[in-house]
Amino acid sequence: MENRKKILIVDDDEASIEISKLALEDFYDIDAAFNSEEAMEKLKSGHFDLVVLDLMMEERDSGFTLAYAMKEDSALKDVPIIMLTSAPEKTGFHFDISTDKDWLKVDEFLEKPIKATELLANVKKIIGA
Repeated sequence: MENRKKILIVDDDEASIEISKLALEDFYDIDAAFNSEEAMEKLKSGHFDLVVLDLMMEERDSGFTLAYAMKEDSALKDVPIIMLTSAPEKTGFHFDISTDKDWLKVDEFLEKPIKATELLANVKKIIGA
């Protein structure tokens, strides 16, 4: 069997994880975590090529907190992060990766709901097939 790239999907909403998983599982190995603590445990115990990360989980800024923690960890700092969130819809606050990249600490910012083809295209853009 080929050596497929591995993605960790981090979201407190099981339905969101399943939607992302369905979009990506034909091309990548998928694992999931339902909160920041579980995500960090999995990240430290295994190798992941990408993290798809929700913003609002146990706290409103849990995704940002996890992204910052990853970028401060020498073993995880190079793991790319796609933030996939409904925060702009829920809060009215919009993020722009082109102007906010320095403080977002993520490689791409995508809004839910997202089409499977769009998520897959962004993942392939960042880590390839």
